[in-house]
Amino acid sequence: MHRPKDTPPDLRAGLYDLVKQGEDGELQGQPVYLFAPNKKRLANELGGWFVMWQEASMQLAREKSLTLTDWRVLAVLQAKLDFDNWIRISQSEIGREIDVAQPHVSASMKRLLDLKVVLPGPATRGVRTYRLNPEVLFRGSMRNAVKARRETPRLTVVEGGRKQPELPLNPGG
Repeated sequence: MHRPKDTPPDLRAGLYDLVKQGEDGELQGQPVYLFAPNKKRLANELGGWFVMWQEASMQLAREKSLTLTDWRVLAVLQAKLDFDNWIRISQSEIGREIDVAQPHVSASMKRLLDLKVVLPGPATRGVRTYRLNPEVLFRGSMRNAVKARRETPRLTVVEGGRKQPELPLNPGG
């Protein structure tokens, strides 16, 4: 689809001009489509999204105390994540989602809580709430993510069964 030269590009439609130099040396315009997603529509169509911080991801990857079950539990928590990182889910429900016995889920949750990957929240109607640490990932606006990272406890590194000093993941903030 070509647009007339005197018509400005329609930024909402994603139609832009690609300018290139022709064989005769003259600049030529060619319409190009760029995809600029509508976040709300995409979240509904694709089932949600979150931002994960790379340095936290690397720190977790290096954490030798995390087991495969811990990673699977964390994946369920990420999948059930609500805005501003709140999660309302029982350990039994987590176990059913990944076919793991509740005591193993409980041990994984304890490790994730000790490392401050997961933060405890209040119980509502008999079900415990949790909050994924915004130092690791965040679901919500980028403005709220930055604010939450500044106000949240840092991840804890555990080596050899002893707690080590907390490492700031965002030294500038």
